[in-house]
Amino acid sequence: MRFLENLPKKYPQVEIVKYEVYLHPENLELFKKFSKKYGIVPKGVPTIFINEKYFEGFGERTGKEIEEYIKELLEGENALPQPEANNKKEQVLTWTKILSLAAVDAVNPCALAVLTLILISILTANPKKRKNVLLAGFAFSIAVFLMYFLYGILIIRSLKLLSLIVAIRPYLYKILGGVAVLLGILNIKDFLRYKPGGFLTEMPMFLRPKVKKIISGIISPKGAFVLGTLVTLFLLPCTIGPYFIAGGILSTLQIIKTFPYLFVYNIVFILPMIAITLIVWAGIAKIEDISGWKERNIRYLHLVAGIIIFSLGILMILEIV
Repeated sequence: MRFLENLPKKYPQVEIVKYEVYLHPENLELFKKFSKKYGIVPKGVPTIFINEKYFEGFGERTGKEIEEYIKELLEGENALPQPEANNKKEQVLTWTKILSLAAVDAVNPCALAVLTLILISILTANPKKRKNVLLAGFAFSIAVFLMYFLYGILIIRSLKLLSLIVAIRPYLYKILGGVAVLLGILNIKDFLRYKPGGFLTEMPMFLRPKVKKIISGIISPKGAFVLGTLVTLFLLPCTIGPYFIAGGILSTLQIIKTFPYLFVYNIVFILPMIAITLIVWAGIAKIEDISGWKERNIRYLHLVAGIIIFSLGILMILEIV
């Protein structure tokens, strides 16, 4: 409120019109009409509409953006704003962040470990039916894709509700950046001093015997699909971090507009699973070779993931991206 009250003092041409929406239903309806006109979902106050732009929530960054936009309008350098160009820039940044987080999740060792165990189980039960390896690997990957797509929607919906809390909303983006920095540090720690079952980076040790016991009974592609839908619950502790951050970034969009991002994110997430399936099926490498490669390079997988997500977190905290 202090910021808005000071604007006309600095820029006499600016006129502030305020509408209280909680105690006045007619203002709430006006708020909904404005939101619809601007193509957004009304989340709460403050929402500030200026010419062709809108600003949700408030913080130091928001204040700077509002002042810069007002200066542009008053100086006549951008009398007719070009929201399409701004939207394209924002979309590029959003895609960059989502793809970076998806890449971190894709090299997660625990998801690859589960797939290799399934393929070993299939090969042990049907050593001469290599086609089953292909079908089982694809079935498992598709099941993981579908379940994670659903989890993504649930995460975004939950964070949308959280963002309605006025006290949290201005800091939510930086909080997500802080989570990314923490995950980056944990992954880099696993590179420097590796210990199986790292917190938020690998499947907890107490879950591993249960997963192995379930997987040992898989002898068909159908079983691999069913297992894929169930085992995602065991994978969540070690894969939820990057996905949670991605959900927070996407929570500012309408649910339907998040679908393309979720689709691409999860395609990237299952790409290593598809690649391993094809390599084993084609006979390029044995499943034991792939499993051994993963174990030999697991520290470097954590290092790559850690550097990517740590860097993204710092950029988010500094509001560079």
